[in-house]
Amino acid sequence: MLNIARPLLLLAICCSFISNSAAQEENVKVSADTLNAEWQSTILAAIDSFPERGGYYTGGKPNALFANTTWQGLHAAYQMGINDRKPYFCPEKAQPSFCSSATYSALIKALTMWDKQGVISTEAWRNMKPYVGIADDINTEGIGQDDGEGFWGRANANGPSIAVLIHELKAGYSFTAYRGAKTLRNKESESETYLTDEEWRANPVWQHAVKGDFMKIFWNKNESKGSDCGAIIGCNDVKGDDQEAGHSVIFMGYTPDGKVTYWSSNGPGEHPELLGYSIGTCDKTYIQRVVFTRITHPERFNEVKNIAPKNVNQYLYDLNGKKHSNTAELKRQCGIK
Repeated sequence: MLNIARPLLLLAICCSFISNSAAQEENVKVSADTLNAEWQSTILAAIDSFPERGGYYTGGKPNALFANTTWQGLHAAYQMGINDRKPYFCPEKAQPSFCSSATYSALIKALTMWDKQGVISTEAWRNMKPYVGIADDINTEGIGQDDGEGFWGRANANGPSIAVLIHELKAGYSFTAYRGAKTLRNKESESETYLTDEEWRANPVWQHAVKGDFMKIFWNKNESKGSDCGAIIGCNDVKGDDQEAGHSVIFMGYTPDGKVTYWSSNGPGEHPELLGYSIGTCDKTYIQRVVFTRITHPERFNEVKNIAPKNVNQYLYDLNGKKHSNTAELKRQCGIK
């Protein structure tokens, strides 16, 4: 198991939503309940219950390395029968994994730990189940969920998936920052600038993140691979266009020298069977865009009772091969003012 120290979280009096499109900063004061210390501790405890590694795999079929797929592992981990009021989520069965399956799994595990009073209804729990094409007593037709469909399809989507879901449920809030596009074709306005390393490291967004926040990283590959894909939100499947290069993680703080640490299923790599659930570290300059999401009202997950397995969030659905988004649209969909 991962052994993660969980320091006492202090309730913040106020916070700021941060955005940085075209190198502009916007600070908007928000209400006093900007941190739910109990929830932040619970999500960290949930992470602590996961095994280390377990394999990283995005393939659709078992192979010589993995006896089952990530989707099959999720199905086995989410244990809920037709007569159960709520599920038991078994992290050991959720193997192998990939980044969005890890953050989804940690969220579900945390909710099962938090909901001691039965606030979340059975109907909501059934809708939170990952429908992965395997028939059972709840998913009787064995349907699957594409990006943007149902709860799992939202959590697994391209773009700011968790942020959109949390805004939809009114369960918390998000804040974002953008270094800017480096290439002319990806700039959203003539005034948009690509911040220097010093400017980006000094962006106020980094000061507002709290251990246990969900975090969507859009990787900066300009210097390493000559790609401006970190400026892109979603995938449009147009040949020759840059496409999103993202990572769904949970923020775990900073190293003494200021590097970002995060938990997720980390990969790919040469030996995927040795990868999976782990702590990752990167310099802030490896990130071109970031969206942090903080859950403050876990009781609002009861509203998932209104998100049927095939209910579609069109924004997230379209980011899977149909269109790109821009910063303004991302902010609207995430409720960032």
